[in-house]
Amino acid sequence: MSQHYFNTTFDGEPVTVILGWDRPLGHFFLLIEKSEPAEPLDVPEPEVMYSNLDEPDPFHKDLAFYREKLNQLGIRVPESMFREVPLDQASGVDGNRMCWHESNG
Repeated sequence: MSQHYFNTTFDGEPVTVILGWDRPLGHFFLLIEKSEPAEPLDVPEPEVMYSNLDEPDPFHKDLAFYREKLNQLGIRVPESMFREVPLDQASGVDGNRMCWHESNG
């Protein structure tokens, strides 16, 4: 599974956008989690703002769908995320590939 992370804001709140390719299940995914500073030893479960799992037919969405979803929400992510995730799919990335993206792409 590949996971591409980007920290940004949504409605004035810090969020983390995670876009990726799930090789075992064969689908792209998008997750937006509220980012809250955690106290040491207190690591709460992140609040999910959006998950592809809440969509009808969540396992058959393409990257164009997720690009449009982010546009609808007013969330901008680096283009590098949309360049690299299809490469993960094409290369059949094994294990967990985790990448953090910056706003300058």
